[in-house]
Amino acid sequence: MSRLRKLSAAPLPRACMREGVVIRPLPLRGARPSRTKPRRMSATRRIMSYKALDTIYSKRNRVFILPNVVTGPEVILPMTQIRWLLDQPDEVLNQNEVNRHFLHADRTMLHKNVIRDTVHGHVIRRELTKELDVYCNDIVEEIDHALTVNWGTNPNAWKEVAVYDTMLDVISRISNRVLVGDPLCRNKEYLKRTSTFSRGVVITAGLMNLTPAILQPLLCPFIMAYDTYQYWKITKFIFPIVKKRILKFRPGLDYKKPDYSEHNDYIQWALHDAFSHDDPQERTPQMITKRLSVLSFAAIQSSVITITNALFDIASSPSCADIQQSLRDEVKTVTASQPSEEWTRANLAKMHRLDSALRESMRLWGFISRGVMKMVVKREGVTIPSGEHLPYGSKVGVTAYGPHHDESIYPQAFKYDAFRFSRAIEDPALFENMFGSQDDAPKAPTMVTSNDNFMAFSHGRHACPGRFFAANQLKLLLAAITTKYEIEPMAERPENPWLNNTVGPPIWEKMRVRRRAETVARPVASTYPHCGAKGLHAHGRDP
Repeated sequence: MSRLRKLSAAPLPRACMREGVVIRPLPLRGARPSRTKPRRMSATRRIMSYKALDTIYSKRNRVFILPNVVTGPEVILPMTQIRWLLDQPDEVLNQNEVNRHFLHADRTMLHKNVIRDTVHGHVIRRELTKELDVYCNDIVEEIDHALTVNWGTNPNAWKEVAVYDTMLDVISRISNRVLVGDPLCRNKEYLKRTSTFSRGVVITAGLMNLTPAILQPLLCPFIMAYDTYQYWKITKFIFPIVKKRILKFRPGLDYKKPDYSEHNDYIQWALHDAFSHDDPQERTPQMITKRLSVLSFAAIQSSVITITNALFDIASSPSCADIQQSLRDEVKTVTASQPSEEWTRANLAKMHRLDSALRESMRLWGFISRGVMKMVVKREGVTIPSGEHLPYGSKVGVTAYGPHHDESIYPQAFKYDAFRFSRAIEDPALFENMFGSQDDAPKAPTMVTSNDNFMAFSHGRHACPGRFFAANQLKLLLAAITTKYEIEPMAERPENPWLNNTVGPPIWEKMRVRRRAETVARPVASTYPHCGAKGLHAHGRDP
């Protein structure tokens, strides 16, 4: 990495030599090539011009170095090289290593195995993704309860709500309904601990990244102290459950044949997975609780950011009222067609406008401005298609901000057009103009579909494995909000703050909402419908 830093700081057009290989100079954007000014100050100044970089470089098929205040310089490839980037084996370019270093995951994820092994990926794909229909009714019920708690049920007065904070509570409740079930998902202290831990991980990682490497072993335990405290508070709730359930497990289980008839939550999934492999460490209450805490972070934080941005986009749109009514009409039409199976994946897939409203917001406000970022893990380094040689430890990738805001791809790219993606699906004339005929048309893109022009969940084989669960709960939540509440139009959208190369939601801003009168009579359920033998928490509670 030191070689890359030297290259990025060197006056151009100087070239460097590395083991006999001439490294073509890459332009460092956003700072004058001065030896006297600190790299971090130059990078901070460069952030303000980040939005123009793709027009200047990537669209002209040029590679450039993007300084990063927190984690060091990143080599940004033009989109013409994305196929090469995605096709590289993990032994050459590794996406997981970038996440591990950025999050200081060996520490913030509570145990180094959480980020380095594949247990989480297995459980997410087998349980969270495969059984989405099992969770839908429970999530819908929890959403109703959570919105009632946070936004109230008064149809006669507008209520000002802190969007990010209330959505953090709502997402925490519905995510935990799936991960730990009732009654724990409604325990105020448990919710506080999990949401606080989820919110603190990125902050803690940022502080660690700003701490000089030589001081990290000394200072990191102090930086991690608050998150560690939250984890130990979580153990008070999870340890007793694990210790009771573990008595029914024996080594040698077949992971393909789980028995979730009594409990269907993350604790049960993790225990079954642990006892189907010969790894005693994974069977401990400590390890299961650590994995659960980290999974809560992954499930909660990104969804909170997404729904917060989407609500502000809808509220500030000149078509605010029309968007809300259009979404209500779609939800009503689709759910009325199958009254006994309202909230299934098949029905959610028919809600094209709902999906488009979320996908469009994610296009505009993807939290990470890079679509794919990988680390060079091959000791000899790697030579990119344009001829530059990157040494071991370099970070290389493509930006998502560029294609997401490219006028040639998305007309009026900086405008929120809620039904940008659904319009062609619903309008036969537009559909025919775009694809020629139904037979020639590709599968309609959804918010979980990644491609070279949409990388909100990253792209390629390492795209977020939890995106199907996240999309499911976000669509259910937006459907509930638009059918049960009115959102008061806003004259102007609050700004999203940029920090380093990331863009956050308007955390402190508020909007006004009001319960729709025709939905008030519906009581908040106090008991849960039986979901069948495989249903989520079919028997509800740990005895």
